[in-house]
Formats: sequence, C-alpha cells, structure tokens
Amino acid sequence: MNWKDYGNEKAEFLYHTPDEWEMSEKLWTVRGGQTITKPGYQAGPKRMDGYSIHIVKEGRLLFESGSGGRQFLLRNGDLFCMFPGRTYYYRRPDNCSKLLMSWIVVEGPGTEELLQTAGLTPDEPCLPGRFDAAMQSALDDLFQLMRSGSGADSGEGLRHSLAMQSALLRFFFALLAKDDGARRPESRDWVRRSLRYADLHAAEGLTVEQLAAIVGMNRNYFSTAFAQRVGVSPSQYLAKSRMTKAAEMLKESSASVTEIAYSLGYANPFAFTRAFTRHYGMPPTAYREKAPRE
Repeated sequence: MNWKDYGNEKAEFLYHTPDEWEMSEKLWTVRGGQTITKPGYQAGPKRMDGYSIHIVKEGRLLFESGSGGRQFLLRNGDLFCMFPGRTYYYRRPDNCSKLLMSWIVVEGPGTEELLQTAGLTPDEPCLPGRFDAAMQSALDDLFQLMRSGSGADSGEGLRHSLAMQSALLRFFFALLAKDDGARRPESRDWVRRSLRYADLHAAEGLTVEQLAAIVGMNRNYFSTAFAQRVGVSPSQYLAKSRMTKAAEMLKESSASVTEIAYSLGYANPFAFTRAFTRHYGMPPTAYREKAPRE
C-alpha cells in the first residue's frame, strides 16, 4: 500500500486507465482509494467527472448534496454516491473521533442505471447500512489490481482487464443483492427486462407465461400491465420479434424457408409462411426476392 499524508488525511489514491476492451462494456473503474481522516477533514464544494461511490467504514460523516444544501449524517456501513454535474461537500464532524472511508469512481453508459436499480439517484444519493463483506472483498480485489497495474504483455493486460471488470461486477452484484425489496421505478425495470428478453429469445418459441415468469409476475397481470406500457400485448410483441428475426434471416442468410421456420420454433413451414404473409403482406420467398432492391 502507498499511503501518504495530505495534512488533513492519510490516504491511498489509486488509478486505473481502462483499455479498449473495458470501455466496450457498459461500465468501468477509473480510480479508487481509502482514507484515514484527521480532525478538520473536509472536501468540496466540488463536482465529479464520474460516479464516485464512497463507503463510511468507521465513524461519521456530514454529507451535503446539491445546490439546495440537503444534508445527511452518515455512519458505519453507509454508502453514498456523487453524480456527475452536481456540487457536493462533506466533512468530518467536530465530535467524531475517527473517520475511515473507501471509494471507487466508475464511468460508462450503464453506470447510472445500475445505481438507480440499487436505489442511488442524484436526489437520493445515500444508502444506510448497505455495505457488507461481499462488497469489501470486491473492493479489496479492485484496489490490489490497481496497485499491481496491467503489465506490458498483451495477454497479461487482457487478463488484468478481465479481472478488473470481474471485481467491479461483483461489487455491483453485492450492492444489488442487498436491495431491500422496495420497488424501484418499476415500470422501467421489468418492462425493459421483458423487452430485452423477448428480443433475445422470441425466436426460441418463448411463451407469454415464460416471459411473465422471468420478471416474476402473474401471467394475467403481466399481460395487462405490458399492454398498458408498451402499447401491444405480449403475444403481439413476441410475434413481431419473431417476424423481425425472420426478415433478417431471409435478407442476410441463405437458409431455406423450411430451415428458418424450424429455427424460429414454428411447427412447420406452412404455419411460418402464413404468419409471415399476414405480417408483411407477402410470402417469405417474395420478401427475399424483393429485399435486395430495398
């Protein structure tokens, strides 16, 4: 460990430069660290360029979020996140004898969605008592990997990137596993999951019952709620997804109509042809002949 004295704290600052492989994912780590503060410790007002997740390991912290000056008193095991584009200030209270913290800074287009799923938003940036041993283990691995660096060898560099990504995902998995069960912005969560799953697996003969089970809902309630939010019934959406896949296969592959029919879970080519003609207004063979000119 490379701890240094910075006057009002003794801290270890760690840095990581994500490679192209990591940045092709939806989130990645850019830095982290830990601190043992001294009396009078404070930070800010400041803004972050990433999503800075802090954990109070021991002691208490006064945290102020946003221009409105909303304040939080955080204790052992509490977690807070500073979001990009907002102003933050935090300090060790005068009557606090000891304050230890750890943090990681994460970037990437999928980060905010994961944080929101865990219950962290710009307006609600704190989670009391959320930190646990599984998150600590993931942090320990992230810190050790940042200390060691990736090395010059390309194979070693890829292994290092994979290890960094694995530890980061373990951290978020532990964070989400400790969700208290409260329903987050629920329409976005289960609808997004069901649409994604339908798009991936509709060609495998996925049923409405199976799709409802994936998101943990009763079939009838799921069908009603899905239609209200998406605008079509689940069966219509599944059929549309299968037809979209069928059209792609007709345009982009040399597979026969029979092969495509069975690949998409139809009982026979005739059932597939009827469904395709009903959806596109022409049989599969005519669609394939016309597709290159579109």
